[in-house]
Amino acid sequence: MAYKNKAYIQDANMIFSTAQALPSSTSVDSTNVLDYGGNSCGRQKIVVKAVTAVTVGSGQYLTVVASYGATTSPTDTLDSKRIVYASNKTFAIGDIICTEIIPDDLPDTYRYVKLTYTTTENLSAMTVDAWITAT
Repeated sequence: MAYKNKAYIQDANMIFSTAQALPSSTSVDSTNVLDYGGNSCGRQKIVVKAVTAVTVGSGQYLTVVASYGATTSPTDTLDSKRIVYASNKTFAIGDIICTEIIPDDLPDTYRYVKLTYTTTENLSAMTVDAWITAT
């Protein structure tokens, strides 16, 4: 059964960022690095949502990459697996930009995760929320 509107459980300790501005032709990390507790058995999901309308121009891009690790400075991007790569796309206010289930085959020591947003144009007037929720 499919649901038109999805509700997400949010834990204050599982918020990467609230209304975080996207970068201008560069990369920026999420406001917070999260300790999600380690192997989630595929039961936790990363969600990135548009707070303002987000428009990525033709020939430009927005990528979101999750980095995992055993410390509060995670660096393993799992072979540069991108959560989203958007070009010539508009996300309306409240649209889900991307989701990713946290892989269940990560080493048990990988407790921490952060997001890195990268753009090739100035998107600094556009903001996103990002968090981890139960699947």
